[in-house]
Amino acid sequence: MFVTNHQSKSIKINQKIKEMKNVFKIIGILCISLLISCNSEPSLQQYFVDHQGDADFIAVDVPSSLLDKETIELNKEEQEALESVKKVNFLALQLKEDNKSRFEEERTAIKKILDSDKYETLLRFGTNGTRAVLKYQGEDDDIDEVIVFATNEEKGLALVRVLGDNMRPEKMAVLMQSVEKGKIDINAFKEIANTIDID
Repeated sequence: MFVTNHQSKSIKINQKIKEMKNVFKIIGILCISLLISCNSEPSLQQYFVDHQGDADFIAVDVPSSLLDKETIELNKEEQEALESVKKVNFLALQLKEDNKSRFEEERTAIKKILDSDKYETLLRFGTNGTRAVLKYQGEDDDIDEVIVFATNEEKGLALVRVLGDNMRPEKMAVLMQSVEKGKIDINAFKEIANTIDID
């Protein structure tokens, strides 16, 4: 069969188009696979969402609006620190005889999330059988969230997530000192405090 130069060129062009389509399909599949693998990685936010309605956990969400800033006597530095906080999430699992395996599972799951490269460690400390780590996500001068994870082999575990704007390490240190001094006292926190004692 006689094929003209024009027809030959058309055939080659069609072949190249098919090859390009196959390349795009492969790239598309790779991109979808990558997105699925990224989304399958556990996140701290998803962990909180998944355990909000869990009967074994104590969950408390406290928006900054519940912090009665007008009646709390704070100095300027403490006030700035408090103003940078927008919301606080608490999650705790009280250790009992029948949930020791659950305690180990949840501790491992949380540790795996916090070991991610996106979280920087600010401080590690321990007292009275409690081990705790203070981590953050974001830039040093503009922290997106601060996380405190504490475990006690006799009491259980507690996870605290502080969200805000323009949070800084020094501001969080000031805020913690204010809480320690009793200047900031929220009744909703007491249930958590009774679960994990880090005094």
